[in-house]
Amino acid sequence: MEIGKKSKSGLLQKAQTVLADVTPTFANWAKRSGFIRAAILSPCSTSEGKFYYTTDAVGFSAREMALLTETQEFWMHTLSKAFEWQCFSRDFNELDKFDGLFDDDVLAQVNKIFFLPFRNKERPMIFVLLELEEDDDLILPQSSEIAVTLKNIVEFKNQTKKILAKFNKNIDTGLGISQSRLYLLSLKVCIEEELATVELPGDELRELVTRSITDAAQTIVSPLFRAPNCSQTGSKGEIKVVLFAKDEEDEQLLAYHIARTLIGLLGTKATKQILLLSAGVCANKNGTIEFLCKC
Repeated sequence: MEIGKKSKSGLLQKAQTVLADVTPTFANWAKRSGFIRAAILSPCSTSEGKFYYTTDAVGFSAREMALLTETQEFWMHTLSKAFEWQCFSRDFNELDKFDGLFDDDVLAQVNKIFFLPFRNKERPMIFVLLELEEDDDLILPQSSEIAVTLKNIVEFKNQTKKILAKFNKNIDTGLGISQSRLYLLSLKVCIEEELATVELPGDELRELVTRSITDAAQTIVSPLFRAPNCSQTGSKGEIKVVLFAKDEEDEQLLAYHIARTLIGLLGTKATKQILLLSAGVCANKNGTIEFLCKC
């Protein structure tokens, strides 16, 4: 019996490892699926109460991500079934209840909103999908299929071992080119400016939303830092960046490209507040990894 248990555990571990390697990011999966405006809402408890807030999003601005914050009670009364698609349509005058979750100009373009509660029945996460007027009719996958995919994406998003393995490989390669050049990309002022007119109940929730927006920004800018370069979401609106190059980087030019890449998320005005700050150089892997992973 013990041998059987160990074998099962080993197979499960191998399966999870393989799954981690092939599981896409939320943004890549949404793109492959043809979803232009999609988000994941996650439950949280703060001193102000119990809420759902945006933890992943594509096609939403920072302000729109923040507006999607609502109480758990609201969603309990709005969505009746776990693991099943639920649709609210303009044709049936069902969108008024979502007035507070979208700016008027966005909601005016919405034909349908699809929701899929997934992961568990007690406190499910919620997948949100918008169909706007200019979109082609969406083709929805089977709810069971998409629920499994979303669960895998969420579970492997912050898997520490997976992240460290990727950093290890990249940094070993990069140190063969040059020392690690360390940077802090600060979006703090940009995000504060975008959220200035959004009422969020308490500083705890504001910090969670800020982290989600920073995650979204990191996903958007990461193609600018191709391997062996590395980037990782830090704390309080910061992104850690490690670059390897024989020649000095043109920091001003790099900051300009970063700002242009983030206009869709943060807006033209706010991106002018982006700061790219040099944090020095590092000649070894351990120090580089510590810089990337330390909050």
